Amino acid sequence: MNDAALTDLLAACRAYVGGRVDPSFNAAAQAFYASAKAQPKIAARAARELSRLPPPGAAILANMLGTIVEKGGAVERSGVAVWELYMSWLPQIHRGFAGRKELSPRQRQLLDAFQLLGQSAVSHLSAMPQERKLAAGNKELMAQLAELQDYTPGAAWVRHVLLSRSDALLVLHLPSRQGFRLRYDNVVNCFHLFTLIQAAFGETLPGGHAPNRFIVDMARCVTVAEEGYDEPWWRYETVQPDRSGLAEISGEASVETIARIDGRQVILLSAPIEGAALWDTSFFTPQLFAMPANVVLEETLTAQEVEEWLAKVGVQTGSQETDTP
Repeated sequence: MNDAALTDLLAACRAYVGGRVDPSFNAAAQAFYASAKAQPKIAARAARELSRLPPPGAAILANMLGTIVEKGGAVERSGVAVWELYMSWLPQIHRGFAGRKELSPRQRQLLDAFQLLGQSAVSHLSAMPQERKLAAGNKELMAQLAELQDYTPGAAWVRHVLLSRSDALLVLHLPSRQGFRLRYDNVVNCFHLFTLIQAAFGETLPGGHAPNRFIVDMARCVTVAEEGYDEPWWRYETVQPDRSGLAEISGEASVETIARIDGRQVILLSAPIEGAALWDTSFFTPQLFAMPANVVLEETLTAQEVEEWLAKVGVQTGSQETDTP
């Protein structure tokens, strides 16, 4: 394997001190990209060098490896090394802020480079579902990310990745007694999910409307989020574990709060109540273009299936009344 391109890039990374790259760095980077395309294993060799580089150079190299993954490169070649680097920097930065003292020069240097490393971590984690699951269950990690997210997008982005969920969803429209199987991807909160559900149904359900493309494109990470608002077309409820009746779904809550029946999350739609809360586009952020959010309508239930599900939920078959007052 010809390592000239990697050798030149590593030298440029060692000399890099942050900010805009100069023409010589750009030339080394382009030669490395071309070499990695011709010889994909060079990305793995580059990843092994990350921990040996100064923070600015390590971060920009990690960011380049993330670009390779986004363009179809194998995440196995660099994912572990990038995530290990991220996990080694995060506690050092966290200790600086937790101590409520001025950051040390080392902590400041790491923080300055952390945004590029965070971008790379997102690119890699988007293709590493098992690592995402393990990291999301790490309470110490999630606490550190929560405490740092207002100080650096490198923490906010990764926290959003780890909070994002993809799952199967059953939606029952009570007034029309229709039911649907849907799939949502990369959603954190229920307000975001509501917008995507409304976009999936549009005018096909009673009470629906033509979707606002400006809002929907932001919700799906097609365009960058700007200021805007969405409103509920329906009332969103779910079942209550171990209790009869339905419960309002809090828009600010995690999508994980939506209850399940037979392993599938269930949402019931009915006419909206007057004065129902609006939500703004901040619920779609931070936007992760490597993990775009979406809802897809997969199947329409038969009339018999709808009645069976309504019975499971506790809605009286043959009427539109629930068992609750």
